Parts: sequence; C-alpha cells; structure tokens
Amino acid sequence: MKRLSLLIPGLLALWMADGLSAQAGSHDDSFSRQGLFKADVSTLKDTQLVAHPDVPLAADENVLWCGTLQLAWNKAVGLVGEKLHFTRQPRMADLLNREDFTDADLDPSSCVALADFERNRVEDEIRAALEKTFNGSASPELIPPVPPHPGPDDFLAYAYLYKNLSFATPFWVNEPLAFGGHSVANFGFRTNLHSLPPAIANQVIIRDYQSDDNFVIELKIKKPEDVLILAKVPLGATLQATIQSVLKRAAQEPVPPTDEDELAIPKLNFDLRGDFPELEGLVLQPGSNARVKGLETTSVKQLVRFQFNESGAILKSEAAIAVGATAMAPQYRPQPHRLIFDRPFLILLKQAKSDKPYFALWVGNASLLMPAKSSDAPPK
Repeated sequence: MKRLSLLIPGLLALWMADGLSAQAGSHDDSFSRQGLFKADVSTLKDTQLVAHPDVPLAADENVLWCGTLQLAWNKAVGLVGEKLHFTRQPRMADLLNREDFTDADLDPSSCVALADFERNRVEDEIRAALEKTFNGSASPELIPPVPPHPGPDDFLAYAYLYKNLSFATPFWVNEPLAFGGHSVANFGFRTNLHSLPPAIANQVIIRDYQSDDNFVIELKIKKPEDVLILAKVPLGATLQATIQSVLKRAAQEPVPPTDEDELAIPKLNFDLRGDFPELEGLVLQPGSNARVKGLETTSVKQLVRFQFNESGAILKSEAAIAVGATAMAPQYRPQPHRLIFDRPFLILLKQAKSDKPYFALWVGNASLLMPAKSSDAPPK
C-alpha cells in the first residue's frame, strides 16, 4: 500500500517529532518553562486529547480539542477529491468528514494549511508557506523527512496554528487557590474594585452570572479579532454541547460589576502530545471520483502547547496523520460576583468573526494546572 501523511502544527501541538530546533525569536521562544507540565496523553488517566468536540464529557476529566487536526483532514479531503471513507469507518472519521470547522474560522495570518503529493515535494512547499506567513518565526516539529521511495499517490496534509493573545494590562497574581484539593497558582484580583486600576477592571466582561458556580465571562485582549471566554458552568452531555451553550450565554449583554467583585483564574502551562488509535490502521475505500488509491492510515498524532497566565494566552498546535500502503436566561443579581474558578470550567478561544472556537479545554481536575509554590501563602 501507499503512504499518506497529514500533519498539523499550530498554537496547540499534538505530537512532537524530531524536527527543527527553536530559533531566536521563534514561536517556541514565546512560551515560558516556568511550571511547565509535559506529557504523552496516553500516560494520563484523567486527560483526553480529542479529534472532534462531539465527545462525551465527564466533570472530573480534562478534555482538550484544537481545530488544527480538522484543518489537516479538510485539506486531505480536498486532495483526495471526496470525503475520507474506509473499509472500517469509525464514528470519529464521520465526525471529521463533516468539516464543521474550516480555515474560514481563522485569521489567515495565524495558520498554514495545505496538502500535496510527495512527488511535488510537499515538505518544501510547507516550509515555504510557513516562512511567508510567519516571517521565519514558525517552529514546526511535525514536518517529516522526505520518504526515500514514495509511492505515486503518497501525500501529506499539514496545518500550523499560532496565537499569542496578550492582555493590554497584566492581571495581578493572587495568593494560592484551592482546586480539587490542590493548591494552584492563579491570577486576577481579590480586592475591592475601587482599589483596582481601571485598566485591569475593564478587561473583565461578565456575560452571564447565575451564581458563584454558574457564570460566563470574557477577558478582553489586545487584539479585538480574537475572543477569550471562561465559563464555570454545569457540563453538557458532550464537549460540543457545552461549547454551544456557553457561546449562546457569551452573546448576552454584559452584567454590571459591583465594587466587591473578585476574580481568580488558575494558571496553565502544558505541552501535551498523543495519538488517535481509533483513526489508525484504516484502509481508504476510494469512490469512483477519488484521486488516490490503496492508502492506509498508519499514525495520527497531535501536540498541544498552551500557556495561560496573568499576561495572556499563547497557543501552538501540530498534528500528523500518516497514511501508507495498505441556557438559562440572564438574570442580574446585585450581590458581588465571585468569579472564582475553583471547580471544573471551560476555556474557549475563537475569532470574533466566527461562531466556532479554534480551541476548547474543559478543566475537570488539577493535573494540568500550575501548582502553587511551596513558599506561597496557604490557599484561602
């Protein structure tokens, strides 16, 4: 059988292969190593990396999705000339075939997505596209070496996404916060609003506040093209259902703040990688209009690099698929708003022009949160 590869690098990274080292001024240099958590998702019992958000959601489990894998799948569909169907069709392949997230949901200056045949030196084409889009700052890790004996239909589909969403004014670093029995580092403010600099207070938009454990907020960032949403809400049946519910609530008119509002958001800094066994070993069953024949998925991998702290959020993502031969209505409440993320919550990143996020993380437990330093004050 022949070989096909789909690679996707971006603000979230799904798999780290031996690749280019970070250069001065590269995307990798924008991340801090302080409190970095690095792991293969297959070794984590409480964290999932999912190819599509239409998956069951458990309150105490971390579930992470990034649109880069979908972007690469879309480019593969375009190159093959039809939806990807296999002799054994898993549900996840059907979900990806919906193509319900596309590069139209992203700023073209933040991503590269393409697919081409090995005979056309696709690896060189990818590097040229990254150089043009990111002016030499891209730090790809999933571009594979050119195969020594590629088949006539071998191809590579690739996507790279990078976002650096900084706050105009950094938030304050709070004393440690208790989350699920763990003491975690966090930021925001735990003070009377009158004593808070307006530049910080004005970065918090309360979109819907039902109670201390049921609210949706938006944090304003420098670039109005992107939106950062946080939601401490009851989980839905799936990650996608929860996202849709939160986005609906996030469209509400802002709730007026009070003088005694407070904010505490756990910090995150992780580098996760994993693969998707349910999408591996699938033999392509091309239709009459397909441009390729006799391909099999041999590996599907992704890497996610994400950092979120008082300065903002940074995301870089890569993914690779190798194929070879064979709510409730808003209600204003005059009491103080305790925007304390000490229980499971959702993080969404999306373009302002789109109703579909490019990044979603349900934080169900403390394993991905940055631990508080032992020298810090005890949790409140």
